[in-house]
Amino acid sequence: MKIIGITGGIGSGKSTVADLLRKRGWIVYSSDEISKELMQTDVELKTAIVELLGAGVEKDGLLDTDAIAALVFGNSVQHRNRLHALNRLVHPRVLAKHMMNIERHRELGSPLIAIETALLFEVGLQHGFDYVIVVDAPKQVCIDRVVARSGATAADVEARMAEQMNQQDKKGLADFVIDNSSTLEALTKTVNSTAGIVEVMPERPPQSDDDDFESEFEDGYDEDDFEPEEDGENLKI
Repeated sequence: MKIIGITGGIGSGKSTVADLLRKRGWIVYSSDEISKELMQTDVELKTAIVELLGAGVEKDGLLDTDAIAALVFGNSVQHRNRLHALNRLVHPRVLAKHMMNIERHRELGSPLIAIETALLFEVGLQHGFDYVIVVDAPKQVCIDRVVARSGATAADVEARMAEQMNQQDKKGLADFVIDNSSTLEALTKTVNSTAGIVEVMPERPPQSDDDDFESEFEDGYDEDDFEPEEDGENLKI
């Protein structure tokens, strides 16, 4: 079974590409969707987040994502440390869920599964995928998209961009780059042509006995990547 990674910067259109691939028949799981689900349904996780960020992030028994975002996204050391701590709680659970899904589809004999995630290269999981697709768009286009859909300010979006790997670096590490700077029609054509190539390509042979998604997580995932640092970079689920 081939495991495909889909990544890209905020506003690049990862979710749109994932939706187009689903329409084509691909099985695609979203890290963002899984994290949101777990934050509302995993009682232990919810309790830990409230303990971390305070009772103000819970409303009517549910976590208030806007309140959480206000506490973890910003330029101060306090924002960054809270983001690191939140990621240490959420990120391993999301990856564990991905591993469960991968194993289930492997047992079912599925030919291919894809995972859409903002963090892929940042936590060193790229070697666990057969192929990695990076979705790309100009920075200002990405900013405009996020502002339009979320109401965030351009400064807020740029602050979140700064927490992720540089888009040019991501493109340099990708097996395929999908340009999403034009129309939905153009994107659909590019997605389908790229998918057609991926579908006929062979599984990538592991470079070692531990070169698969599960082993990359169990052996390569380093919680130190999420330790608070006074002036360090931050990672985002």
